[in-house]
Amino acid sequence: MKIDAGVSVSEQFTDNVFLTANDRRSDFVTVLEPWVALSLSRQDFRLNLEAAAEVGRFADNSSEDYNDYFLGAEARYRINGNLFAFGGLDYAWDHESRNSPDDVNGVEPTELRDASGFFGLGGKVNGRSFRLGVNVRRLDYDDVLQFNGVTFANIDNDDRDRVETEVGGRLGVASTENGEFFVQGIYDKREYDDRFDNAGLGFRRSSDGFQAALGYTGQVGELKGEALLGIMSQDYDDPRFGRTTTVDFGADLTWPISAKTDLTGILERSIEETTLNGASGYISSSAGLRLRHRVAPDMSIAGYFFLTQNDYQEVSRSDVLTETGLSLRYYLNPRIYMDTDYDFLQRQSDVAGVDYDEHRLTLSFGTALDPRYRKDAPNLAKAGASGFYVGAQLGDTALQTKNDGPRGAGGNLTADFGDHDLSGGVFAGYRTDFGNLVLGAEAEVEFSDSGWTHQGNRNFSAKRGNSFGVSALAGVRTRNDNLVFGRFGLVSTEFDSTYQQGLNPLVSVSDRELGLLVGIGTEVPLGRGLSGRMEYQVRAYEDYSIGSPLGGADDDNFANIESVARVGLVYEFGARNRPGPEIEPTDFSGFYAGVQLGHGTVQSDNTGPRPNAAAPTFTLATTRAGHGFTGGLLAGYGYQANDFYIGGEAEFELSTADWNIERSPEGRIYSVEKIGSIGAGLRLGYVVNDSVLIYGRAGVVRSRFNSNYQFGGVSVDQDDDLDGVRFGGGVEFAVGEKTHVRFDYTQTEYDSHSVNYVAGVDQFDTSERLFRVGLTRAF
Repeated sequence: MKIDAGVSVSEQFTDNVFLTANDRRSDFVTVLEPWVALSLSRQDFRLNLEAAAEVGRFADNSSEDYNDYFLGAEARYRINGNLFAFGGLDYAWDHESRNSPDDVNGVEPTELRDASGFFGLGGKVNGRSFRLGVNVRRLDYDDVLQFNGVTFANIDNDDRDRVETEVGGRLGVASTENGEFFVQGIYDKREYDDRFDNAGLGFRRSSDGFQAALGYTGQVGELKGEALLGIMSQDYDDPRFGRTTTVDFGADLTWPISAKTDLTGILERSIEETTLNGASGYISSSAGLRLRHRVAPDMSIAGYFFLTQNDYQEVSRSDVLTETGLSLRYYLNPRIYMDTDYDFLQRQSDVAGVDYDEHRLTLSFGTALDPRYRKDAPNLAKAGASGFYVGAQLGDTALQTKNDGPRGAGGNLTADFGDHDLSGGVFAGYRTDFGNLVLGAEAEVEFSDSGWTHQGNRNFSAKRGNSFGVSALAGVRTRNDNLVFGRFGLVSTEFDSTYQQGLNPLVSVSDRELGLLVGIGTEVPLGRGLSGRMEYQVRAYEDYSIGSPLGGADDDNFANIESVARVGLVYEFGARNRPGPEIEPTDFSGFYAGVQLGHGTVQSDNTGPRPNAAAPTFTLATTRAGHGFTGGLLAGYGYQANDFYIGGEAEFELSTADWNIERSPEGRIYSVEKIGSIGAGLRLGYVVNDSVLIYGRAGVVRSRFNSNYQFGGVSVDQDDDLDGVRFGGGVEFAVGEKTHVRFDYTQTEYDSHSVNYVAGVDQFDTSERLFRVGLTRAF
């Protein structure tokens, strides 16, 4: 018998407790997490038992306090050399996160109980593996109170209670030297306790469905893991819901970049339940990367990025959820550790008002009975070279403002505005090497005039001024001493905002707002203590109110978000006296292909007539802006002659960048969303230190944009394929024998397009700014 147990205590800061776009609330959360695990093995029998708890206490928002508990048991019995039986039981007392699409905005989180059990048989028949099993899950949601602004009302969640049953199997069909092809099938039944839900039209949500797929598990080259492709379908009891059928895919693959570094890629798709009125469910498609680097037995660093798209069925709504973060773990001794985590979460939707972003910073201390390394283990982490550095940088700062405020008699406006401008600044910092891990702290001053204006019946604007920031940096030195780093920190920025409605006096607000930032970047040595830097940051600030000369309930709320791309020079004191690593020359010639992930902004100069019964007709002139993530594929060919480089490249990408505006209950609802692009271009560059390619690029792209416009009973949903000229630059270097990483920033100017909604025509002149990190493989 083996027992292990532990406990961790965390202090977490979140800048958005309720996950809202406007009227954000920040708080500190203390989290206690005890756990115990028991493992028992007897010849052919193995039993694992687990118990855990998570208790959270909010400093200012005690209604969000929670107590979660978990019990689990799993057993396996080997019947003979080719056959084994397995089974398990789990029970959890849980609460629903505020990021749930079904969160009812109760005065406290919705509590639930989640019980599941599974059993089955597995083994081999004629050398082919097989696995048959049954899984049953019971979900039971508690009621919760909701405040409607005047009184409290009870939200009846009994219509969400259900039993989900899966019966399925997997059979190996062909073996390879390092793996096996398999087929698998699953029957899926979802039975709700209440025949009809509590929506106004009373939908019958019970359903049954299936999944069928062909897959491979094993190893191909350096990749290890599993991948599958198939079909899934769900048929609902309610005749108003159509059958949902879609492609099924999944992958969990690990690529060892080096002896100490692993990159894991994950793909998942499922058909999920929802109680959103009119929706049968939603198709959830997720993709993610997780990078882990073991610096030493007592120190490791990890980063991750996950993107999930939820496409709701039977209603017009699509959400994109993004989560990215950086984590550093250090063991004070074999049983006690310290974690520092920074996480950035974001939801974008084509429904106005449900977007949000959240920054979380967590410091944890934990302990476990079982030591995680030997006390006399060699090569434990220790500080190496360290020193001060200074630098200067230039950048492109895009400001986006989410505006929320009252309009008319009981109406409301939710809208996105923004624009961009150049920025510049200086910085200074101190950092220390722990092997090839770099930890540091940095302070900076930045100057910019980015801002936007809205001219119409109401004239308002926002403009940012200088900023001061402090941040922590953590990075890894790769081949040839090139540094890849992430950062998180605080930034204080001055914002000047104005507001004027009709003939009312002009109102202005000038104040500094505190924000949280997260970023990624690279530094490449240039020689004589100098390095070149390229990085990208996303910043979210405290919101503020402006509008009525008297203030109060008639004010608009402004929530500012920035994305900043910049390049700079870094001078490290004493670096020229330290011997550098022996350079391994990199040849950038030949064919290559890879993947890239990015974040950027889409902004549209929006003009159009605005007839108004309560005021004279006017012409709207403003800039709409929003941001989002992209992901795609690229392939190209390059030729290097001495230190000069020329190459051609093709690319394909999908995008989540959009902006929207909603004037409710009556008024205009419209949005522009970038769907994806194909493009081609040239790269011209110069190779520095025989190992780093610094390049400029220019090319053409064709991107699809979706415009949705509703006004006066007319609904327009149109797709436009717009041609654009894309230009920019970046830096590329090797991180493995044939593996390169690149950091790339581009600007794209598109052809204008218009939307005719019968009562008028709106014009949109759209541009895009995009920062991408790519990973390529040379052939």
